Amino acid sequence: MSARDESPHEGVVRVREALIGLGFIWLTAVSTFGAAGAAVYGVRTSSEYVLVAVVAAGLAAAAGSAALRTFGYR
Repeated sequence: MSARDESPHEGVVRVREALIGLGFIWLTAVSTFGAAGAAVYGVRTSSEYVLVAVVAAGLAAAAGSAALRTFGYR
């Protein structure tokens, strides 16, 4: 039996899954920062940016949920 045929132990994350999870964490952080910036700009200057803030917040929530699923927390 080769090492490739063996499945990883319970609770072990493979490198590829970990990199995908880190990408989702990065996307969560960036879109959260963008949502906050768009919300502030929308309140102070242009109300159209409030919609951008809502979309960015939805993206942050979806990316955060995907990161949790990647690491097995959901």
